[in-house]
Amino acid sequence: MKKIMTIVCLLMLGVGIGNAQVHQGQSAAGLTLSYGSEIESLGIGARYQYGILDQLRAEVGLNYFFEHNHMSWWDVNINAHYLLNLWNEQLHFYPLAGLNYTMVNYKGEKDAKGEENHVGMNVGAGLEYEITEHFGASFEYRHTIVRKVDQGVFTLGLNYKF
Repeated sequence: MKKIMTIVCLLMLGVGIGNAQVHQGQSAAGLTLSYGSEIESLGIGARYQYGILDQLRAEVGLNYFFEHNHMSWWDVNINAHYLLNLWNEQLHFYPLAGLNYTMVNYKGEKDAKGEENHVGMNVGAGLEYEITEHFGASFEYRHTIVRKVDQGVFTLGLNYKF
């Protein structure tokens, strides 16, 4: 138990966690490039972020994953991020949690088509680097937990803050 507590303390000190540069009322909009593990396809997306508190922000995102194996995929996400400084107030780490709505469209043999809709949860984490006062880049992993179609999503993003 002492070893675990020592490791946790060292990690906290080494990371230098502090207040992030997200401020209450600050907004950002961005574009994303994603990879979905279940559909095994690239996706593109857009998102909007709003600072609820100085370290807490809400995010709404829409992603489209390109057709692969006769299946295409849309998802809408509402997530909360809790930002922590890692380095020089430019690099932030954030755990995330939220809700997901997924629409899966598929084409079968003989022109058979179908659609499934699911509601689920998101959990994950990300890193964000502030390139300038108005631009930031991010890398994020979220795992979407929905009935029948759990999916891991890796995302690269670019945001404009206003």
